[in-house]
Amino acid sequence: MDAWTAVFLVGGLLLLASEFVAPSLVAMFLGAAAVITAGLRGLGVADSVPLSVLVWAVTSLALLVPFRPLVQRLVPGRSVVRRDTTDVENDREEMGQVVEVVEDVSDEDDNGRIRFQGTTWQARSTGGRFRAGERVQLVYRAESVWVVEAVGGSDATGAARDLFGTAPGAARTENKAEVEAVVGEDAPSPRCR
Repeated sequence: MDAWTAVFLVGGLLLLASEFVAPSLVAMFLGAAAVITAGLRGLGVADSVPLSVLVWAVTSLALLVPFRPLVQRLVPGRSVVRRDTTDVENDREEMGQVVEVVEDVSDEDDNGRIRFQGTTWQARSTGGRFRAGERVQLVYRAESVWVVEAVGGSDATGAARDLFGTAPGAARTENKAEVEAVVGEDAPSPRCR
């Protein structure tokens, strides 16, 4: 076995082993391609270094592109990240902010758009329809869709209300039933502070 064959073989085995330390489902295919290249060098098929590197690169792509998505689906928990539909903790400061409607927003679908943080976001309303140019306030975010309501919400004083139905600065009650009532589906339990 020549030095370059050993380099491909040892490098491939190290890449395969690294998959157990830091799973990415990329190193596995690069390592497998290196082991295949070492085998082809051992058989005399890929005898020059440039040809070996080319074989390794082509084999890596040939393995990675079609098989990585398949392996991702077969290996549970490795690549599928379940996200909550709401991110209450990170969105708490945005709730109640007044934004501009860019495209008509209704409670029938998520096709409306609002301008927020220098860009436009998909939006739907808690009830009713808002026309482009009107001002609304953010209630909560369900994945990438902001749910909005009329400025002042349902508070008799006209103060903005957040996801928990409290005015900014008021004592917050973080009750799972309240969150589920607003979100309309099973919500994660609120975190204790």
